[in-house]
Amino acid sequence: MSERLPKSAYTDTAWFEDERKTVFQSAWTFVGTVHDFREPGDFRTVECGANRLAIVRDRQGELLAFHNVCRHRGAELLDGARGNCGGAIVCPYHRWTYGLDGSLRGVPDMRDCFPGLDRSTLGLRPAAVGTFRDLVFANPRADAAFDAWIAPLEDRVWPHDLAASDVREAAPLLYDMKCDWKVYVENALDGYHLAYLHEHTLGGPLPAFNIWERFGDHMIWHANEEGVRHRLPRKIRDENGSTGTIESASQPGYGGVYYLFPTTLIVPTPYGISVSSLVPTRAGRCRMHVRHWVGPWQSTDERAHIPGYDKTTGIISSDHWTLPPLETGDFQTEDVWICEKVQRGLEMPAYEHGPLSQGAGAEESIRWFHEMYGRYRG
Repeated sequence: MSERLPKSAYTDTAWFEDERKTVFQSAWTFVGTVHDFREPGDFRTVECGANRLAIVRDRQGELLAFHNVCRHRGAELLDGARGNCGGAIVCPYHRWTYGLDGSLRGVPDMRDCFPGLDRSTLGLRPAAVGTFRDLVFANPRADAAFDAWIAPLEDRVWPHDLAASDVREAAPLLYDMKCDWKVYVENALDGYHLAYLHEHTLGGPLPAFNIWERFGDHMIWHANEEGVRHRLPRKIRDENGSTGTIESASQPGYGGVYYLFPTTLIVPTPYGISVSSLVPTRAGRCRMHVRHWVGPWQSTDERAHIPGYDKTTGIISSDHWTLPPLETGDFQTEDVWICEKVQRGLEMPAYEHGPLSQGAGAEESIRWFHEMYGRYRG
């Protein structure tokens, strides 16, 4: 494929629908953590493009993934993002009942209404599930190889033990953004903008002093301002110091951002860790679910202080900003602001792609992203 995705990749409904059935048909999506599945019947649901999957802990303690659709008439089975379905998955339409292993266990009035029905052929369609460092991922393809996908990260330094006594989960965040998910990913991978857009919040680093490295379908970012790779820009280190660090994240060596293709961004610091998962909603629009963990000395609910947070809906959106984004002192707000500006520009007839800057601390990582995307899309 060419160096750049065409404008239509970010704006066109037909492209979006194709993407849902190609890129996301074989993509691994973040679901949650192993600690979300403590009891048999605990489940989470997740969107993977055109697919809706259910991940369930069975009676043996194993995590299993299924397409969240009844084999009878296609009703969606499990409602909501999370819950516990007890000892079985029951379709609300005609009460077809599936075991936690996905097998069809019961069909009301089967003898009269479905004589000769072979229940063994009508279990839930399986999907794939994998676990890495307490993080759970799912894939619509039952034969998807999680070990091969995650292998390039296996020997990389990894921060944070989410089960540690000095780590606790904070209130989750939900961003509703007026930009295509790929615009947001490209901004996250762009080292060229750090010293300019984020001059007063992150303070850089300049392209020569930060670096992205590629590991299979993933990338890891480091600051490199003193010739030694670090997880934080120097400005943040100087301002925050070493107080309030989480013990399992106090040792150096891990990256400042981990990108797992296509929609997972992990940002660890000595003070906490966040896992963001992008959900495309339509061409040019997406949502981002953020879960984060902090030390016991930190507040577990900072939502009221986040620019654009609406307490009625629980959604963070530019529709609710009360200050100009560059006056908020919040680099995440700056990113949302610029991504929405880029999206508006992409939708203008006059726009044509300009060149990407060279270098692993500039925009080379965007080229890598486009190569991965083209391979998944086929």
